[in-house]
Amino acid sequence: DSAGGGGGHGDLPPSGGGPIVASGASSSSTVEQRLVFGSADLRRVVLHQVMHQNNHRGHEGKKEKTKKGKKNKNLTQAQEEEEIMRDWNEELKPSGGGHRGTEIVGTHVLSPSGDGSIVGDTNSSSSNNNNGRSMFSQSNPFPDESDDGNNVPITSYILRGGGFDLPSLSAAALHRRKVLANSSQSSRFHRAVNNNAQPPPHGNPQPERVFRFIFVPRMTEMERAFLNELGVHGDSSDNPFGNTAAAGGGSVNSLESLPIDLIPLDDDVLSLELTGGISFLPPTATGINESDKSGGGGSSVAPPASAACMRHSEIEGCEADVADVVARSLLKLQLLNRVAAGGADGDRSSLKGAVPRVQGLGPLATAVIDRMFTLRLEEERLEAQADEEDGVEESEDEMMVASNGGDEVVNAADGVEITTGTDWQQDKQHSGSEDPNGDLNKQQSIQALLVIDRKIDLVTPMLTPLTYEGLIDDVLGIQVGGCVSVKKSIVEPDDSEEAQQQQRSPMRSSSDHDPAVLVPLNDSDPLYTEVRDKHVETFGSFLQNQAKALKESHSQFTNRETARDLAEIHQFVKQIPVFTRNLRSLTNHIHIAELVKSAAEATSFRQRWQTERAMLESEPCHDALEDLIASGEPPYRWLRLLCLQSLTSNGIKAARYDSLRREAVQTYGYEFVAVLSDLEKAGFLRKRETFFMDSMQTPYSIMRKTLGLIVPDVDASDPGDCAYVSSGYAPATARWVQAAMRGYAGLDEAIRELPAAGGAGASSGGGGGGRWVDVEQRCPPESLVEALKRKRGPSLGTLAKKQAEESGVGKDEKKKPVLLVYFVGGVTFMELAALRFLSRRPSFPYNIVCCTTEIVNGGTLLRSLSC
Repeated sequence: DSAGGGGGHGDLPPSGGGPIVASGASSSSTVEQRLVFGSADLRRVVLHQVMHQNNHRGHEGKKEKTKKGKKNKNLTQAQEEEEIMRDWNEELKPSGGGHRGTEIVGTHVLSPSGDGSIVGDTNSSSSNNNNGRSMFSQSNPFPDESDDGNNVPITSYILRGGGFDLPSLSAAALHRRKVLANSSQSSRFHRAVNNNAQPPPHGNPQPERVFRFIFVPRMTEMERAFLNELGVHGDSSDNPFGNTAAAGGGSVNSLESLPIDLIPLDDDVLSLELTGGISFLPPTATGINESDKSGGGGSSVAPPASAACMRHSEIEGCEADVADVVARSLLKLQLLNRVAAGGADGDRSSLKGAVPRVQGLGPLATAVIDRMFTLRLEEERLEAQADEEDGVEESEDEMMVASNGGDEVVNAADGVEITTGTDWQQDKQHSGSEDPNGDLNKQQSIQALLVIDRKIDLVTPMLTPLTYEGLIDDVLGIQVGGCVSVKKSIVEPDDSEEAQQQQRSPMRSSSDHDPAVLVPLNDSDPLYTEVRDKHVETFGSFLQNQAKALKESHSQFTNRETARDLAEIHQFVKQIPVFTRNLRSLTNHIHIAELVKSAAEATSFRQRWQTERAMLESEPCHDALEDLIASGEPPYRWLRLLCLQSLTSNGIKAARYDSLRREAVQTYGYEFVAVLSDLEKAGFLRKRETFFMDSMQTPYSIMRKTLGLIVPDVDASDPGDCAYVSSGYAPATARWVQAAMRGYAGLDEAIRELPAAGGAGASSGGGGGGRWVDVEQRCPPESLVEALKRKRGPSLGTLAKKQAEESGVGKDEKKKPVLLVYFVGGVTFMELAALRFLSRRPSFPYNIVCCTTEIVNGGTLLRSLSC
């Protein structure tokens, strides 16, 4: 990557294996570093999904044993992050050999105001600091926020790259400028206080400061040029901690890329977590504190607008950036798919790795596939150029092999024996067999890719989900990385009278006595994987049955009437940590389920669901919208219903729309003039002019009829259709996945209602007028235009059936091929539950793995458009 810069510094933070010190730094064994993140969501992704998970994978044995007890209790966010930083600093300690390590002394978030200040300070424990010094000096005469940690020699700005968050980039450059200015003033002040106005002697300069600008997942040339305009030049891109003689102004700047793209959130969900952009509306206007009413934990940092992809593509008009990031992540996945398919690194003549069948629905999906084909062509061209450059050396090696009988070449100078491919093939024949897991890996490799543009289904995110996971996100808000913040009193209630009186006391400070704790929501919790997709009517009884089963298993052993030998007692003692962990998980989910179910049983919740159902039937609900805005409905709750009315009715009549718009601005503030304008630009709202002959057919009504979105009778306890996720409405994206299995037969009318795509797909006409594409990847690679000229192959269901017949696996769920469904623009938990339902069905021919740019709901999606 030519724009990456500093490719040797991809790890975060720098390891302790090299000389990572700034010029003139002290001679201690470690160098201090602080991390400044562009947004709170990006901070959480890096800390909890990268640093924390990497630390767990790298530590086993003694360290893992010390953490078993911590897994059995709920931790606050500060406690969890303190443990992460302590473990990470332990990993970064110097390993000997004269090398110096680095120590992270604090993490911060750039203020959403864009003035270069930092908020949300989190410092590492003072025990990590050898001298016991906090990074904040109480005697500092310059108490400005940007001067915090002024003595820390290394400041690493971790920012969202790819052009997604230029405001944070500007704020980081301003923060750097403030730190340098305050450092200069502070140095002059201390010299004056110590009566030492003389500058340092020649040859002993003041310590240089290193500013690392780290872009996730990559830095573009536009961002490099933008930094240059802001006065930040890449003085050192290869070794930012080496020679600093060429750097001016007493600082060294390092521009680097950190290639972290797809992050596994679950065993079947991967996400780019494309976050960025802070909502500039006041918290009371955005309704971001709604979770506090239900027991959710608050935050001192203004929550960012978590969904950045649609804003970037639809509002800012940067579809190419989104398509490039997604296409590069797909190339990386296909590289891993080559390993799963049993392909060799040097095998370029086969299709191992590349997904054979690729389909796309929507304009942005077409752009992603086009970019992926282009990147494959560029990669092939670069490999060909590298082969030409190495051709002379390879021919000389072949001549030397031939002169030695084709067996081996001995380098007399080095004494190194190089075994050729002939010996490897002979050894393979003598070994008798290949990898025993080869057939299984081939069967589980990705056989088909379906890219879905969020724009083909804007209705589903506006709806209220009725699954356990979806309701948690709707009521409490699942944070980036897959956890929920709830007050400690919710999951660990104290039943004593004194505690209950304290709970009722009006003078009680909730932040001091009732801190928020983090509850992980991912596949690390086996109970959560079973309950997350349950309907609201069934997850309560399911948890009760789990509690009864856990109680019975414990009582069977503790029964004194049954004699136990030493072996059984030893086995029970070994299971005590597992039992304690399961009990903690069950307790957490029972209390969270009670909280969620109480919210779902509220009158306002049921009225909102009934209004949504009426809108899904294309009924006008303008009076209900006026009543809700008059009753003080939270703004983004109301906007979700307004957008749903517009999407299902092909717009709102001009007179009624102007009336609702005026009431919204008068009720929620003038800031919502821009919000409503952006929603119109993104396609969520539409003013419909009234004509004499108005057609009763709308794009949504055609989709609803042809795809069968409404299922009146669905059994929530034993569902037979994915429509159970909302008690009667099937997500349109799930229906399109089902339609792909039969080749979209009978859906010509629905396909014509998809958003039209430009570019190669539209010009070639090979994908339903550019609204969808269906191509095959071949080797050598080719452009999308060339691929669209060929006749489309059989349906995905037919391909899976043919493969099952050839491999003889039948309908074994564990050996079904993998269908990769990639949502560009975000996916909801309701859609994930529907796709998991399809994947578990024996009649569905694929196991579905879902990739997405981010996890969204109606609130986060609409808030992201108001930045």
